[in-house]
Order: sequence, then C-alpha cells, then structure tokens
Amino acid sequence: MAFASSRIGAQEAIIKPCDLCEDDEDVNWFCKDCFQNLCDRCKKMHLKIPNCRNHEVVSILEGLAITKEAVSNLCQDHNVPFSFFCRTCDENICSKCLSKKHKKHDFIDIHEYQSELHRMLDSVLNEKEIEEGEMSKNLVTWSEFENRCRETLTTNHAVIYERVKAIQLAATEEGEKLMKSIDSQVDGQIAEALENKEKVEAKRRFFHQEIQKIKRNIPLQTSSTLSQFVKTSVSRFQSLKPLTLPMPRSTTFTIGSINKDQIRDMIGRDGDQRDVSGSSKDKTKKRAKIVLEKLQIMRSHKLDVKYRCRRMCVSPDGSIWIGGVGYVYQMTSDCSTVLHQIPARKSWCPCIYIACLQSGDAVVSYAGGESYVDIFTSDGRRVEFADLSPNDIRFIAVSDDDMVAIAVLGDSYSLGLFSKEGKRLKKIEMDVNIASFCFDNDGNYVISDTKYQCLTTLDRNGSVLKETGMKKSNPELMTCDRYGNILGVKKKNVFLMNDEMKVQQSFTVDCDYFINNICFDKDNRLFILVDDNKLIVAKYLE
Repeated sequence: MAFASSRIGAQEAIIKPCDLCEDDEDVNWFCKDCFQNLCDRCKKMHLKIPNCRNHEVVSILEGLAITKEAVSNLCQDHNVPFSFFCRTCDENICSKCLSKKHKKHDFIDIHEYQSELHRMLDSVLNEKEIEEGEMSKNLVTWSEFENRCRETLTTNHAVIYERVKAIQLAATEEGEKLMKSIDSQVDGQIAEALENKEKVEAKRRFFHQEIQKIKRNIPLQTSSTLSQFVKTSVSRFQSLKPLTLPMPRSTTFTIGSINKDQIRDMIGRDGDQRDVSGSSKDKTKKRAKIVLEKLQIMRSHKLDVKYRCRRMCVSPDGSIWIGGVGYVYQMTSDCSTVLHQIPARKSWCPCIYIACLQSGDAVVSYAGGESYVDIFTSDGRRVEFADLSPNDIRFIAVSDDDMVAIAVLGDSYSLGLFSKEGKRLKKIEMDVNIASFCFDNDGNYVISDTKYQCLTTLDRNGSVLKETGMKKSNPELMTCDRYGNILGVKKKNVFLMNDEMKVQQSFTVDCDYFINNICFDKDNRLFILVDDNKLIVAKYLE
C-alpha cells in the first residue's frame, strides 16, 4: 500500500487510500474492528451497516499508531504475536521460538513480565517521589533558616560591637578592620547559604521533571521496547542523589588576641559549612589514630573480561572510570551500564594510571612503546593532554585543586606538575626509585622510595618535609583518605598509615591474584579493583 505525507498544523499526518473506495482524499478515519482506513464519506456508510454500527472508529493518526504497535508485537521470524519473554536472551519470543531456540531457557509469559516491569518502575517512581517530597519539606524550612541566620547575626553583632569598642580604646584602627572582616565573613556565609538553597531547589525541579518524563513515556512504550525502557529509567534514578540544606551554626566570641582563625570560629569554619556538592576531604583537622576494625564489604561487581580492567577511579558524581587496553570506559555507580566507551590513541596500549578531576573528567596515562597522557571527558570525548615520549610514564596523581602530577623515568626519575589544561608548571629531578606516589591532604607529594626504603613527603618545590623508613614494606599503590591517612597496597595486603606515616593496621583482601587499584569516593567509601575484573566497595570504618 502506497504512503504520502502532508503537513497538518504542527503534526505530520500520513494519508493512505480509503480501503473501501480507494480514494486518497479526506482519508481521516480508521476502524479498529475492521482494521480499515476510511474517508469521510465511507465512514458514514460504514457505520450505517447493521453489523458495523458498534465498531470503534478513530482518527487516522491513532490508527497509524495501532498499526505500528501491531507490527512491533509480531515475531519477525514467524509473523505471529509475541507470547513470552526469554530472560536468558533478554528478548521477546513467540511460541514457535520457544519450542525451537529457547526450549531450556528461563522464560515468562509476556503479559506477566510486563506487569512485573510496571511494578518495578512504580516502586522506583514512588521512592523518588518520596525523596522529592522530603526535599520540598527542607525547602519549606528555608525561611526559618534564613531568619535564624539574621537573628543570630543581629544579636552577636551587638555583643561583638561592644567588645570591639573596648579593643578600640587601645587600637581604634584594628577594631574597624576587625568589624569589616566579621561583616565580610558573615555576608559570605549568607551568600553561600542562598546559593545552596538554589541548588536544592534546582535539584528538586530536576527530580520532578525526571519523574514526570518517565510517567509520560510509559504509555508510549511497546511490549518490545518496555524492558529496555524500564532498565534505563531505573539506572537513571539510581544515579540521582538528593540534596539537603545545611543548618546554621550558633556563634560565640571570646575576648582576647584577635586573628582570622578566631573570626572563622565565631561564625563557622569553611569545612563545617561546605557546599553540599563540595570536596569530601576535611582539611581543617587530621586524626592521628584511626583503626580499621574489620573491612565491611557493601557490594561487589564482576566486570566483563572484555573490558580488561587495569585501573579505575570514582568520579565526584559517583560514576566509575575504568582504564583498559585501548579503551577507557565510564560506567554507572552500580557498573550495570556503560555510559561511554572511548578509544585511546592506540588500540594496543594498556592503561597505566587513571585519576579524576573535580569536573568528573578522567586523566589517563598510557604506555607501551609510546607514553602519553590524555583527558577523557564525561561527555565521551578524548582530549590530548601531554605527550612525554621517549620517557616511560610510571605514575599519575591528581590533587584536590586539580593539579596533575606525573612521575616519569628517563635518564633518572622526575616529577612533573601540570595544570588541568596540560601546561607544565614545575619539574623536580630526583635520585630515587619510585614504587608509588600520591598527594596528601595538604597537596604535598608522598613518595614510596624503594632505593632508600622509605616514604618521603615533599612540598611542591621538592623540599623534603619528612621521611619515614619502611624497610621492605614499601607500598606498590597509595591513596589518601579525608583525614590525611595513607592507605598503601602490597600484593593482596592493604595497610593504613597515619599522617606521621606510622602503620596503624593491615588487612588482606580476598582475591585470586592481586589488587589493581584502590581509591575513595566523595562519601569516603573504599573502592578496590582486583584480578582485572572484580570491583569491591567497602565501608571505611573509623
């Protein structure tokens, strides 16, 4: 049957010949009972026929959708409707397919499977609607939060002003500077709080839009596309993280010697009122003694061997970057979906190291005859960062301020510091043998040196800050937690060191061969990649 197209208003209508008179003019109707296209004239005649009076006649556009649905629900091999869904092959099948190709597979009646998918989606929608409701409740209390800030400011401003007047008797000029500094700090805190409110409101709107979008699209899905639609929707919802509003601090003031730290103590330290999406590391306080009682496994994921996982890191948004051979993969937090598969410069080059910037982009080093470093962006692109041939790239690390440090072996070891745009800022030549290195919380280099059997901390100019002997326990991998403690890896063993590089405790990871990589996410959960294909997520006990 031939088809022609014409524009009607804002929609594109498909005109087909009338199945009764074969005229192609005014074909605006479709009989759902007879499965026929009708023009205006034949529609009237059709409904006058005694046997057709109760037929349901709809618009031609709705009839086109019904026709497409009927075709999409037919098995292409046997031209009969789908009757079952094969869980083993993840596809719709008819009764003939079941008896031939899917006889011993795990299958289910297609209507029962559709009901199961709807229940799954309803559960996720309900959960997200509850989260949306909780965020709305938080926003309702915003006026109270803002009023408390201003009331606290007014009360303490009067007290502080009186005490500052006493200080002004001895140093009027210093008192005025103090008042300006206090006002500036308080204004900054209120501005940050307002910005946080806007972020929560924007996140709540995004939740609402996502929920409504899924609800609108559910009726449009055919039985052949419903399974993938539900899985994609559930994956998207699992990646959504709700935001909450911070609560204000009460302010106190003690007369005495005044400095900026005391002012921050009066109105709240930056680390205590951080942006809800900011860095998870606490730079205002280091804990000297942290003990791992037992490594609690939260979940583990068996990765497909085709990814050939060598290294991994966790993005601030919770997604996971995997560095393999010739490719870099970005996956959802549960490793169920590959968001991006980005080819490297050479298909045979293995990933040496991978680390994340605050933007969520991954910095990746490759080696294998040629050594280079690239940026793999969260929108699926590869951007050339630095080509360090003929040097041999050994290690790479990214600091909290997005500085990229690269250790290379040429005539001797050198440590290069780069901006996130790839500009070299500093180069340090070293008489060492680097087994691994990382940044500590202060942005200094921590180097595991097997030549002198020690851990050495250097500032960014290369000056030695401290040195601790390690004998034969030099870690092959290192990472730093939010409190400044270093986690080192040796084969299957992980050992915890405090900021003085003293070993607090060690434990052994259950794996067949060795640990590939270890890192923390923004919630201080521990991610461990083992045996090239298994990812372990553990709770970091304190």
